[in-house]
Amino acid sequence: MSHGTTKTVLTALAGNSLVTLAKFFGFFVSGSSALLAEAVHSLADTVNQGMLYLGLRRSMRKADNEHHFGYGQERYFWNLVSAVTIFFLGCGYTILHAVEQLQVAHQPELSWIPFMIIGVAFCAEGYSLSVALTEFRKQAAGAGKTLRVYFVETRDPTTLAVLVEDAVAVLGLVVALIGMGLAAWTGSAVFDGIAAICIGLMMGALALFLASMNRKYLLNRSDDEVNAIAARLWQADERVQHVPRVNSIVLSPGDTLLMAEVELREEAIFADMSAEEVAHAVHFMRKLDVIRRGLEDQVSQNAPETRHIFIEFAPPADKPDKD
Repeated sequence: MSHGTTKTVLTALAGNSLVTLAKFFGFFVSGSSALLAEAVHSLADTVNQGMLYLGLRRSMRKADNEHHFGYGQERYFWNLVSAVTIFFLGCGYTILHAVEQLQVAHQPELSWIPFMIIGVAFCAEGYSLSVALTEFRKQAAGAGKTLRVYFVETRDPTTLAVLVEDAVAVLGLVVALIGMGLAAWTGSAVFDGIAAICIGLMMGALALFLASMNRKYLLNRSDDEVNAIAARLWQADERVQHVPRVNSIVLSPGDTLLMAEVELREEAIFADMSAEEVAHAVHFMRKLDVIRRGLEDQVSQNAPETRHIFIEFAPPADKPDKD
């Protein structure tokens, strides 16, 4: 598990836990819909970051008899679950409550306490954002990519999720501050309700972004960069005639499964061989192909759902010398 990623998640988790309590206290004191929206926002982020940490921990388990390629995709699964949580808990509840408050023209009691809580939350979530941004910059530099390119191409959803969540959280605080300030200045609850609805919509957009980002890696997404590197290196190899197929599946941010079909040049295979040896070699290779196809047919006939079969032949074990 990346130390930087873990630190980012735990920093955000600790900060949001404290901020959530403070925001709910501010709501109970003031009755502000915007502050309630922010409290629910922080609660959703806290739950989300707990799930991110759970995904990090579970994804590090080693491969076993039931999961031959490990548990790397746990990260994407728990990130997807957290996105659904944000959507329903954050977006849905917040907007419904704000609309209800607007209908009854509820006027919040905006003293200095809610504004102080917004200021404290801004400091806490701003610090969490700086930690996430620093880690994200390190990851982008390690991958040799700009921030903009890495933002689109990163395979690690965890640090990116925290970064985007913290950015939206800071923006939400600004919106809440404007809405509460206008409500206090004009004496109209409309601005407070509109701010709450805007915060809810931002959480909905965040949830859709996180769900889309993790969904693609749960659908056996290929690693185009690895595919291009493999194809380029093999095509440049003097022993290779042609590379008909290169396939890959991203199993986790640091684990890619690569499968390929490579056609070798005859001179690379049959160099320094006599005509008789070449004939034997060609016969041997054709026999291997027949065996491979036979093994594939056995499985596909008895298990039709097996549509992709990749067989790698292992060399026979060395036989002990006879005395």
